[in-house]
Amino acid sequence: MTRPMHQDAAAAAVLRRIMVLLLLLLMFSLSSFPSVTAECPYKCTCDEEHIVDCNKQELNRIPDRISPATKILDLSRNKIRDIEPKAFTYLTQLNKLDLSRNEIRDIEPNSFTHLTELTSLHLDYNKISNLKIGAFANLSKLQILYLFSNEIENIETGVFNNLTSLECLLLHGNKIHKLDLEMFKGLTKLEILFLNYNKIRNIPPGIFDSLTSLSGLDLNHNPLTCDCNMKLLANWLKKNYPDRIFISLKRMMCYFPVEMRELSLEKITEIDIHCTSPDIIVVPENKTVSVGEQLQLSCKAVGDPEPFITWAKDDIDLELGQRVQVRLF
Repeated sequence: MTRPMHQDAAAAAVLRRIMVLLLLLLMFSLSSFPSVTAECPYKCTCDEEHIVDCNKQELNRIPDRISPATKILDLSRNKIRDIEPKAFTYLTQLNKLDLSRNEIRDIEPNSFTHLTELTSLHLDYNKISNLKIGAFANLSKLQILYLFSNEIENIETGVFNNLTSLECLLLHGNKIHKLDLEMFKGLTKLEILFLNYNKIRNIPPGIFDSLTSLSGLDLNHNPLTCDCNMKLLANWLKKNYPDRIFISLKRMMCYFPVEMRELSLEKITEIDIHCTSPDIIVVPENKTVSVGEQLQLSCKAVGDPEPFITWAKDDIDLELGQRVQVRLF
């Protein structure tokens, strides 16, 4: 059976139109997802190992169109000041990010939240002054965090607490003057902690208690106040880390008081520091009040170091709030 030639031509024309429509749909689909078809960013080099190198290219912002398959991204030695909110949205496979030697001043919460596979983050040699809660949110696989040689003065409580895989935290060469008791809480895998060359004077007792894997701690070149708390720290380090040679008490020097300046923590003795056990000198009185009536109790204790007083009801510590308040006199 044969068909007229004009029917074959018409069928071919219809087929061509269908092919053109399919091609247009494909082009539109690809243009709607630029990250999927990302090319190598301008001024950067890319290779088959999924490494994107933008090192030392005078960049003032994080480039667009970085391939979502990128494993290593080097943006070091540029002039980047800000980390834009969606700069790393598609880089869910990234393992290493190097932003060192830029001009970054601030890290907003959730700046890296999409980098769920990140294991190494370099932010050293920038101008960061504060670390806000949420700055490192969602980085549960992060193992190495470089923050040294910045201008960090303030670290908000809990900023590191979600970094459960962290093994190395370098904070040396900053302006840190205060350590919060819960600053390193939960970092059970942390092995290396550098806090040298800061402005730390006091170290809260128990601040390193959760660091059960610690093998390297550097606190040298800080104006440490050698008081009873520091003596407790020295004894704790000797007891818990006797064979870990990278925790060197010899290099941790007293700066205050003046008469103990340049004395290493290793050589501090009970004679150098006079500590006294807590002693309650004002005992709360028994009082009877009606429900809803305000009750004021007084308790005073002395000791060196200064005692910390907690209130309890039925052997359960009371949480401070609107119903329970503590005033120091």
